[in-house]
This record gives sequence, C-alpha cells and structure tokens, in this order.
Amino acid sequence: MKKVITVLLVLSMFCVNFYAQVPKWTTYNNQNTSSKLPDNNVDELATDASGNIWIGTYFWGLVKFDGTNWTNYNSNNSSLKDNTINGLKMNGSTLWIATYANGIYKFDGSNWTNYTAANSGILSNYTYCITTDAGNNVWVGINTANSSYSGVVKFNGSSTWTQSSFTDNYNYYGVEAVAKDNAGNIWCGTRIGLYKYNGSSWTTYTKENTSGGLCGNYVRSIAVDASGNVWFGCEDKDPVTGYFIGGGLSKFNGSTWTSYTPSNSNLKTGYISAIAFRNNDVWVGTGFCGQVSDNKGLYKFDGTTWTSYVNDNNTFPGTCVNDLVVDKNNNLWIGSSWGLTKVDFNPTAVEDKEEIPSAYKLDQNYPNPFNPETVISYQLPAGGKVRLSVTDLLGREVALIVDEFQSAGTHNAKLSIQNYQLSSGVYFYKLQTEKYSEVKKMVVMK
Repeated sequence: MKKVITVLLVLSMFCVNFYAQVPKWTTYNNQNTSSKLPDNNVDELATDASGNIWIGTYFWGLVKFDGTNWTNYNSNNSSLKDNTINGLKMNGSTLWIATYANGIYKFDGSNWTNYTAANSGILSNYTYCITTDAGNNVWVGINTANSSYSGVVKFNGSSTWTQSSFTDNYNYYGVEAVAKDNAGNIWCGTRIGLYKYNGSSWTTYTKENTSGGLCGNYVRSIAVDASGNVWFGCEDKDPVTGYFIGGGLSKFNGSTWTSYTPSNSNLKTGYISAIAFRNNDVWVGTGFCGQVSDNKGLYKFDGTTWTSYVNDNNTFPGTCVNDLVVDKNNNLWIGSSWGLTKVDFNPTAVEDKEEIPSAYKLDQNYPNPFNPETVISYQLPAGGKVRLSVTDLLGREVALIVDEFQSAGTHNAKLSIQNYQLSSGVYFYKLQTEKYSEVKKMVVMK
C-alpha cells in the first residue's frame, strides 16, 4: 500500500510541475525582425492547419509567419492592391481577405482572385469583416452600408451573390463583426444591434429586448466556443451624450444571456475588442488601439476566475488588443499596435518533428479514474473535421470537447469536470471523423 501511495505522490508532483510551467511571451515587431514584420499595427489574425499565422496589418498588407520565415504580400509585390486588412478567414487551404477599400480577396497560396463592386455583386468595395459557413458560402460585412449597399452579402464562392437588408436597413450602418455558430446560424454585429440568420429568417437582438443580456447595441466582436455558446463584445451608448461607451462581454447559449461588465466582474473596461478560446478558458482582448483611451490589455476567464494581464505583469508590451487567435499547438497569438505577441504555454517542451500517424487511434484517457481533469489523446492520419464528445450512461451528451477542423498528427484534449459539472460515475467519450469513430469508457471519482 505504501508503494502505491508513493507512486501516486510522484505522479501528482509530476503533473503539478508539468502544468505549472510559466508561459513564455515573445513579441515580434518591425524593429526586432529587421522589418520582416513590416508594420507594428497588427489588426487581424488567422491560423491554418499547418500552424502558420496569417497577419493583416493596417498599412503594409498581409504577412505569413511559419515560426521562422516571414512572407509579405502587399500592393508592391503581389496582386493584393489594398494594404489595409480588415478581416481574415481561413477556410481549408483558402484564405479570404476583407480590405478597407478594394473589396475582398481569395488566396489559395499561389493564386489571387479579387471581387469588387465592378466585377461582382458585392456592391461596395468597403468591407469590414468576413467568415465562411459549412456550405463554403462566404459572408462579407460591408463597412459603410446605405440604402443601396446591404450590410452583409453572401457569396456562394462561384457566381451567386445575395444581399441582405433588415427592416431598418441597419440604419445605414454596416456589419462590423460576423461569425457562424455550431448550429450553422450566421451572426452579424452592427452599431444598432445584433442579427441572427438561421437560413431562412433574421432575428434581431438588442440590449432592450434581451433585458440587458446583450450588454450593448454596438457589437464589434463575435466568437463561438466549442460548446456552441456565442460570445459578443459590445459597446453601450451614453444616455446623456449619445456617445458610445464601454459595454462588456455577453454570452448566449441559445436561450440564456449572461453579461460580464466592470460592475459585475473583474473586467476593468467594457471595451471588448477580441475573443478567443484555449482549452476551457476564454481569452478577452480589450481596448481599440488608436480609437479609445480606456485600454486595459488582456484577460483570461476560466468560468469562475478572471486573470488580468497588463504590461506590468507579463511581457506583452501594450495595453490594447486588436485580435486574438490560438494555433494548432495551443499557443495564443495577440495582435496589437505593438506588433505580434506569442504566448507559449509549454516553453520547456522538446519540439521534435511530428511524424504523421499511419492510422486513426483513440487512446485511453489519463489519468483514469480522474478528478478534477484528464487528458484524452488521439491520432489522425489525415486532416479533417473532428468531434470529441462525452455522454453519460443514458446516452445524453454532457460535454463537447472538440468540434473543429484539425490537421493530421497526435492531438491532446483536456477535460475538466468543473467546466462541465460532471458528477461521480461512468462516462463514455467518442471520437468522430468522416472515416472513423470509436468510443471508450472513463470514470469520474470524487
């Protein structure tokens, strides 16, 4: 019995040391990259299945960074004729780009296609944001909408353009944020409210008709987590001056709204500029670089506790965040007016070149039984859509851990009983891809 206890203590100390590593913060800017990052104003970020980071700058176009090499695309050396990037969306191996005044671009790594008001149905060259849906349709938010320019345009990727106008016609304001949720709905954020399209009709959400659940009618950022919750960064309007002020962060699970503001959380500002998800944590960027002075940097929210990251307790050099993205290696990337910052949460790990597995495989979770968390490992011989879920003994789904496109390789997913409120008992976790499905049993022991 003493030997068993000793082994458990050693394993426990190993796990504590493993998860207690101090993250490494690295900032790349124009100066320390010898201008390979040509512009410190990093506005937009995207990542692909290979782990490349795609960077949209304010003055110098598009940049690709593979961790070592920088590749610049701008009006001087490519078919990209607009150097101000307002939106990026990676769909498979295709990058879609929204620009300030030259419509949108499609880039497959070699070939460029430009869609403008002159050669397509986009109607306006001033685009603000872009996303894609499960049908590979492209949704574009128009920056300056009016009675002729619809606020959002859907493109089927080949020839058909569909413009959408609401009853108030956006009050002539455009769409500044657009995203697809796990159910396939399209969400559009405007200066006068939030709109959801379910494939046939539009639903309007405002601060008023959600009883304050939507913490402001100016919606500037939208993101969807693995569980299907939709998160919104909002601004509110001062009832006296009429000016926009900080609102906060809102979450909608399909029926219930939850708002986080400086008055009911540890957020120090309501100006939410970016939202990203890493494991079970929500990362929130605040401030709008060059637009507002109420900048308070970066926050992490684990569902209970807020952790603030400002320039006096880490090596992130700034206080405002333009965009956030998490890459395939679970690193967090931050775009700001100070350049590009990488947060490596496992800096002491030895990074060997990963061999591509020859077959699909779902490993037994470890530890098992577990409390409070366990890790599920699996292998993919080819990239594709991956779904990793957990059900109870009655077959009810109680957790959705992974629901996204993943590249070939070995993947690790962490499950915490606190985040999904799992009680003691037997559960089953299931890995699903287009060509593979497997179920294994695990035990929660409190």
